[in-house]
Amino acid sequence: MSPNPQVACYDCMIRTTAESKGISTALAEKQRNQALRVSNLFIDCKMKEYLSVARKSALDNLDEANKILQYIMHVWNTFDKKEKDLMAKKKEEALTAMFKKVKMNWSYLIEKPLQKRNDPCQCGSGKKYKVCCLISEEKEKADVEKWKRFDTWVIRKGIGLMEESRELNIIDLIQFYFGKKRMADAKKYGITEKDMEEFNEWLMNDYFAPDESRPYVLDRLLKQGNLSGDERKLVEWRIAAPKSVYVVTFIKKGTGALLRNVFDHEEVFVHDVMLSESTQPGYAIFMRIYRAGEYYLISGGNMSYPPMYLDDKLKIIMKAYRKSGQTDGVNRFLRNNGYIFGRLV
Repeated sequence: MSPNPQVACYDCMIRTTAESKGISTALAEKQRNQALRVSNLFIDCKMKEYLSVARKSALDNLDEANKILQYIMHVWNTFDKKEKDLMAKKKEEALTAMFKKVKMNWSYLIEKPLQKRNDPCQCGSGKKYKVCCLISEEKEKADVEKWKRFDTWVIRKGIGLMEESRELNIIDLIQFYFGKKRMADAKKYGITEKDMEEFNEWLMNDYFAPDESRPYVLDRLLKQGNLSGDERKLVEWRIAAPKSVYVVTFIKKGTGALLRNVFDHEEVFVHDVMLSESTQPGYAIFMRIYRAGEYYLISGGNMSYPPMYLDDKLKIIMKAYRKSGQTDGVNRFLRNNGYIFGRLV
């Protein structure tokens, strides 16, 4: 037994694992060593990959090492137990080949010294910063703000449509979205503003009327014919985007965050200042991410959880997916069954 009762010793952990799985301590220790072998190989592979991309022979300091290691581990944690168990059965050569295919977004982690307008641009073009990369950086900020402005107009038109519709029974839809258990809690404690933000996000993006193949509100926005060309694009991109489960793998303060989907492991950088200041690396977030030109935005009404609360919620989603009989991926299932998120809180 560990002398500190708050810290379990290695033997205690192995014995507890063996008892919980109903296996011998020898087998439990073997499985643990296999898991460590695989995770350490992933870390080593991705550390070397980072150094190659950053054109370095070694990490500069402990802060850089911690930043890169944390990013690698957050990516690693998007793999579920079944995936990791399968990895543990593979040999090192096969694992290395597999890990090389795991796409990383190193460009957001490579630190660039602050540049002044008249400094030589760090990209190596030979031009001054102000007539080179500064132009593209300022254009990116302007483009993101442009798409956010268009998206605000889309949301306002969607809210107006929901308020004016005589076909939508809001009370019935609230009960459907939240389900019996959550509605029972709402009767005791009330429905919060956050709850309604979450519901309205679902109603606008995920409610399908009977026998219809596209979300009710978004489909009718397109049919009304009063959207600009860019607004129509945003509505189409929203239609293509399911609410899903993401892990925050890296935060770029004041700009946005890298988010990796736990089902298909696709990772994108989301431009959202508020998200970059309100969430934490490693947190799981239920949200909708959709294209906006060359960039990605998020819809409102998202829910954030520390990683230890994710497994139970994923089990509910996977149980519903298997019960549906669909075989074309969890994200496709969620596109037509976004109400499931209302039952997870």
